[in-house]
Amino acid sequence: MMRRTSFLWLIVVWCLFMSERPAHAYMDPGSGSMFLQLVLGGAAGIALICKLYWRRFLGFFGLRQHDEHSERQSNN
Repeated sequence: MMRRTSFLWLIVVWCLFMSERPAHAYMDPGSGSMFLQLVLGGAAGIALICKLYWRRFLGFFGLRQHDEHSERQSNN
């Protein structure tokens, strides 16, 4: 039964790929720079999130000891 279902899905996917029509689309040069900006902005956002939560991450896994000095500075 499982083999028959897999084979059926394979045929459906194959038919979908074989029945596609060519797209007559145009990408202007601004689209490439927009995509690059999206990728770089996403990478910068991920880097910022990692920087903000790095101590919590290390503390969660017990890789960093509790630091009293930094806690006193954050409370002041």
